[in-house]
Amino acid sequence: MQSKKKFNTLLPTLKKRCCFLKFIDFEPIVKYGSIFIILVSIFIQSSNIIQNKNLILSIFSLFFNLFFLLIILQKLEMIKIDFLNIYVESSLKFLIFIYLINSILYLFINNSIYSYIYAPLNLFGAYFIFLLLKKDDIS
Repeated sequence: MQSKKKFNTLLPTLKKRCCFLKFIDFEPIVKYGSIFIILVSIFIQSSNIIQNKNLILSIFSLFFNLFFLLIILQKLEMIKIDFLNIYVESSLKFLIFIYLINSILYLFINNSIYSYIYAPLNLFGAYFIFLLLKKDDIS
């Protein structure tokens, strides 16, 4: 039988002190959180294309997000595309950088949807991708 590695994101000392954290399994949160953030971005860009808002930029962003969805699925070993293995680590680092820049810039926009929804969403996206980048094997 193969042993499963648990993906613990908190320090072991913190986990021993807090009784609630003993019951939380971070594996599905990391797996599906990163996929959820990318799918939300794809949905937003698709709705922008349907509404004809920034059409060229939305199409470019849609293809960009679809590429990163493939990278995330490759990292999670949900799909197998051999030539993507070379680009996984560097692409995830670049995606973290993009999410951090977006979350900072969205805070300075005067629209409350961008400040209160998109900025935290991008920050969570950077966090989930960072955890995904740190993992050795989430099985």
